[in-house]
Amino acid sequence: MKTGTSIILLLYLSIGILHGQQTDADKGLPGKLMQDYFSAAQEYALIYNGKEYSRYEKQTTNHPYLVNAEFEEGTISSGKTLYPRLLMKLDLFRDELVLQSPKKLYPVVAEKDRIDYILLNGYHIINPSVRGWQDLIGDEYVVLLSDSIYPVIKKYIVTYEEKVNGLSIEASFRIKERFYVVKENRCHPVKNKRALLNLFPDKKKELSRYAREQKLNFKKWPEQAFVTIVKQYETLNK
Repeated sequence: MKTGTSIILLLYLSIGILHGQQTDADKGLPGKLMQDYFSAAQEYALIYNGKEYSRYEKQTTNHPYLVNAEFEEGTISSGKTLYPRLLMKLDLFRDELVLQSPKKLYPVVAEKDRIDYILLNGYHIINPSVRGWQDLIGDEYVVLLSDSIYPVIKKYIVTYEEKVNGLSIEASFRIKERFYVVKENRCHPVKNKRALLNLFPDKKKELSRYAREQKLNFKKWPEQAFVTIVKQYETLNK
């Protein structure tokens, strides 16, 4: 790939940051340290070893990215190795994790089958196939809101729309959120408070009372409400 040499040179120069091993006494770069340099360079090259990201040609009234359209620092876990402080953004419409390559040559799409999970914009994002959930919820990236006995998942459904506005065509992305709770090897959709409480009939009254006490707003803040109730159910069943 075109950026391979640039990546290796960049990592060669910054290995002290990656491994914390470079000191003034290391100027000679003995054999072992030299091996560490190129080992780290090779590892990072794998992360950037994807196709070039195709930018959207048409102007739209909004964007299809998770939270922000700009590149932000995030972390990738790949093969149980963490790669922190990478510039990235998640394209929800194309289901692509976009990485800003070193030297900002051009953005690349991370190879999905290499990714265990992503930490970005305060979210824990996973590839469902890593958990064996692809047949339950599809293989698009999802946000893991809670990961305990009964995982809580948020999935984005994004569609592209065009409408005539006078003499011009207005393009936009329509973004919907769907929530699921994994129970008994099934992903159960939860649209509201009732749907969630029906998943736990043995503690339905206790959970309903707890929701009132905590003043949970299932319409305005569904993420917080769903996670809070599921965690409370797990606590009640300990």
